[in-house]
Amino acid sequence: MNFINTPAFLSVDTLFNWQSKKMKRDCQCRLRIYKITVEQAVVIASQLPDEASCSIADEALTLIPLICQKLLLKLTSIMWVEHYPKGYLKDEEVYEEVTLIQDKITSKRIKKQKIENLLSVKLIV
Repeated sequence: MNFINTPAFLSVDTLFNWQSKKMKRDCQCRLRIYKITVEQAVVIASQLPDEASCSIADEALTLIPLICQKLLLKLTSIMWVEHYPKGYLKDEEVYEEVTLIQDKITSKRIKKQKIENLLSVKLIV
């Protein structure tokens, strides 16, 4: 996805709740949306340590379209990033860029610095 080179602003920083069909319970993640343009955004879903049984990776097929629908985002105009805090997967923070195409999820590790360069802002931890 090619984004316009302009500083982003943090438009959403909240705890997001949803009903997991897989886990059959309420789940929660931290949700940050950095708007780059009116339509373009970087969405960062952070795994909460006390929500380990409700993995954002396992819920991505549900979570991505749900957040896009609820927050009026176009799936084709966002960059979706999963964030795992220090100590959750490794001794350091982990960021994964996630792509959803026709109900198929792919992900690749992305450096925090690359996201910050794209946004032209420091990520708030």
